Amino acid sequence: MSMLKAILVATSIATASTALAAPVNMSDAQYVAAARCGGLIASPALGKGDSAAIDAMLSSQGRSRSPAIADRADEARSDAMRQAGHSGVQGRAALIAERDGVCQAWNHAGGAQSASVAVQSGVAN
Repeated sequence: MSMLKAILVATSIATASTALAAPVNMSDAQYVAAARCGGLIASPALGKGDSAAIDAMLSSQGRSRSPAIADRADEARSDAMRQAGHSGVQGRAALIAERDGVCQAWNHAGGAQSASVAVQSGVAN
């Protein structure tokens, strides 16, 4: 019986790992939220980070977006970078907390699944 449990646990772990590695179709709201996070991660005012993963995801997901959504995402990214550059100490601290918290879900594999909760709760808006 313990061998059966071990097999079930191993199968569950393998299935979960595969699901996280698989590309996810993002909603338009998730796509715009991820673009904002890309702007925060890339902002020199907040200490520019490595945005390669989120940029690749946005590029991949952007192919199926309408021009209006692509424009909203570009605006969200630009607004985040502008906000970071013009914020005071407390504003930057809040943006850094957002970048280091919610945005990290977008910057890793499976980010759309992890960050969808934040978008639904309004945290990443």
